[in-house]
Amino acid sequence: MVHFRLAREDELPQVADLLEDSFRDYSFFDLLCEKVSKRSTFARELHLVNTKVYFQHQICLVGVENGHIVSAALLKHPRFPEPGLMDYVLSGGLKLLFTGGISAIQHVFRMLKEAKKACSSLNKPFWYLEALAVAKNQQGKKLGSRMLKQCLFPFIARQGGGLFTLITHNEANRHFYRKNGWVEFDERVLRGKEMSLQSWSYKTVIQ
Repeated sequence: MVHFRLAREDELPQVADLLEDSFRDYSFFDLLCEKVSKRSTFARELHLVNTKVYFQHQICLVGVENGHIVSAALLKHPRFPEPGLMDYVLSGGLKLLFTGGISAIQHVFRMLKEAKKACSSLNKPFWYLEALAVAKNQQGKKLGSRMLKQCLFPFIARQGGGLFTLITHNEANRHFYRKNGWVEFDERVLRGKEMSLQSWSYKTVIQ
């Protein structure tokens, strides 16, 4: 049985490994990492730093079964400020600089800001799902839906509820989030240096 809870600090490398493995073939990370030659190394460090930032300044939740992390979510609280460049530097971002260079980091921040524009344009406080991942050996068992309904939704409800948003970039995820109660409210194209990518924004309200 999977138990959902807040992550512990000693579990952050495991969470980052899960995120890196889950998003290895995800097109959005191809866009984020298009300016680096060592994509896998840069992506691994990006996941680790981002996980640390969310653990320290936002919310990191996990699903645990038999002592193993089988799902994870990074969640932004509407009352907590958006993590800034210094937060990333203090959480190990210098390794990203050495791996990808300053232009790669600037590219990541620019793409993330552009991707979140539709959510920011709602002009009201909102929860934001930065990442939701399920271990590959657990996929197809509805664990993603369970983490939403048994972990994230109740967690947000206990904090007073509110608008809950996210972005995604493929048809399978669009179907998943619509099935779990989200409404699509924006579609746009993210343009990098050499590639472009469809991006869809979703919202729902947690009471």
